[in-house]
Amino acid sequence: MRGVQYEPLPIEGLRFGYVDSGYESVMMIESEAPMRALNSSMWGEGFTASRRLINRQVSKHYLAEDPLKEMQAYFEGQGTPWEGSAALLTAAELKDRGYRYVELGLGGGVCAWVTAGLGNKIRGGKDCEDAALYPGTINTIVVVDGDMTDAAFVNAVITVTEAKTAALQDLDVRLEDCGLTATGTSTDAVIIASLQRGERHRYAGISTRLGYAISRTVYEATVESAARYLNRQLSAKE
Repeated sequence: MRGVQYEPLPIEGLRFGYVDSGYESVMMIESEAPMRALNSSMWGEGFTASRRLINRQVSKHYLAEDPLKEMQAYFEGQGTPWEGSAALLTAAELKDRGYRYVELGLGGGVCAWVTAGLGNKIRGGKDCEDAALYPGTINTIVVVDGDMTDAAFVNAVITVTEAKTAALQDLDVRLEDCGLTATGTSTDAVIIASLQRGERHRYAGISTRLGYAISRTVYEATVESAARYLNRQLSAKE
C-alpha cells in the first residue's frame, strides 16, 4: 500500500503499517504467511485466508452505491491485492486507535487494535426508531499467534463483544435520550485472525488463557481509543 510506514510487531512474521492522511488514513496488519480470518464486514467476509487486515478511514459523508466495487477500486489504486485482504471501514480517527499485546505462553500471543467512534451509541435490546440507526463504528481487529478451531473463532467474537461493552460501561458512555449505558455503536465490526500455528485452542471464552488474553487486550485498547475520542469531543466544545 502506497506510503505505508511499517514497524515490527511482537508476533513473529507480523508487521503493522500506517498512513496518516486525515480522513483518508489507513492502517494495516500484514503477515508473511496467510492467516485464517473471520470478518464480520463485507470486504473479505466470513472465513478467509488473509495476509492483510486493513482498517480504512473515510469521510463521515462517505456514501458508495456499491461499497464492494468502491473498496476494490481503492485497493487497486493503492497497488494492494484484493485477494488475501480483509478490510473494515470507519469514520473514526485512526490516529486515536488503541493497541495492546499480551503473551499467551508457549511462544504465542494476542494483539488487538480498536478504533472507537461514539457518534451513534446504542444499547442492545433497547427500542429505537429506524431513523436512529445511522452509521457509528467501533472496529476491532484481533490477531492470535496460535491454532484456533472454528468454535474458538466464534467464541472469540463473543469475548471481544463482552470486553468492548465492559469498556464502555467503565467509561460511563451513556445514551443521551435515556441515560442508560451503551453496549456499542450501530455499525460495530470485528476481525479475528489466527496464524494457525503452535498451541491448539478449542475455546476462547474468558475462562481460557486465550479468552482472557483477548478480553484484556480488547478491553484496554477500547478504553484507550474511546477515551481519546471523548477527550477530542470535550476539547471541541471548549
